[in-house]
Amino acid sequence: MGVTVTNCPGCGTPVGPEDRFCENCGQSLLVQRTPLGGPTLKPAGGACVACGGEHVGADGFCEDCGRAQPSGRDRMECDLGLVVGVSDKGNRRARNEDSMAFGTVLGGDAPPTVVAVVCDGVATSDRADSASQRAVDEATSVLLDAVLENGDPTAATKAAVAQAISAVAQLADPNVPGTAPSCTFVSVVVTPTEVTVGSVGDSRVYWLAAPDSAAMSSRMLTADDTVAAELMAEGLSEEEANAVYQAHALSKWIGADAGEIEPRVVTVAPGGPGHVLLCSDGLWNYVPDAAALTEVMPAEGGMTAAAELTALALKLGGHDNITTVLVPFPPTGGEKP
Repeated sequence: MGVTVTNCPGCGTPVGPEDRFCENCGQSLLVQRTPLGGPTLKPAGGACVACGGEHVGADGFCEDCGRAQPSGRDRMECDLGLVVGVSDKGNRRARNEDSMAFGTVLGGDAPPTVVAVVCDGVATSDRADSASQRAVDEATSVLLDAVLENGDPTAATKAAVAQAISAVAQLADPNVPGTAPSCTFVSVVVTPTEVTVGSVGDSRVYWLAAPDSAAMSSRMLTADDTVAAELMAEGLSEEEANAVYQAHALSKWIGADAGEIEPRVVTVAPGGPGHVLLCSDGLWNYVPDAAALTEVMPAEGGMTAAAELTALALKLGGHDNITTVLVPFPPTGGEKP
């Protein structure tokens, strides 16, 4: 069952139980989502994002581990109950070029559904942070609209990727060739029975099975679009493929210079409880194995799990931006009151 909305989440105007749109601002009352431009920034204060220590000084540095506490886009967090996310710039990068956006549809004709998108800006391209943010915002809007219209998740995923490509391409400066804003892309549409995944590039989606559940085993649901992955598909061993020059360079991405892009789309029926994890390579570079991710993720899930997975990547080096988005499956038990 969905939650009862008594006030518009956009403008606060009181609404009735049968209303589907706010008469004041026009927003759908069935949808909650991250705001355009990024989710609410992490409030000041609290525990250190790296070590969890409680001794954060007034100068913004942790007195236990010395880590500067992030601000602005450096650290973004959002909790919508059925989906949570954390995005952190890491320990070495000058800025956070990852982005995340997600939303829920509760009520109406559609079953409880979560959509989520994670994009990792290509660091060698221009305005990589703008590219990733524009892509997640546009794609999430397409996916939410499709859910409201009971659209096919596979077709919606392809449409979301096409819209993200169009939006990112518009950021390119024709006077600066070779530096077109670019990013990777992963998305999910999670219903009570299925998970539909879309991907371009090397950000990943994992299925993490709950302990002792009858669900399918933990596994990666995406395939990397990299030089090494393509060489392995052609028959090279993993060792041989990873030894070639620029083995981890992207073979597909989203951007004005990406050419014709067809996303990988797959739908799975997990068959039991667990979590869907979307992440950038800032996390999976440290813990690439699905079974290992299942072992290190806190059993309670939610924001605690997303924050702890992010903290683990920071502890292991934090050499890249880190984005962690978690969706419980089935998405029916975490609505906010």
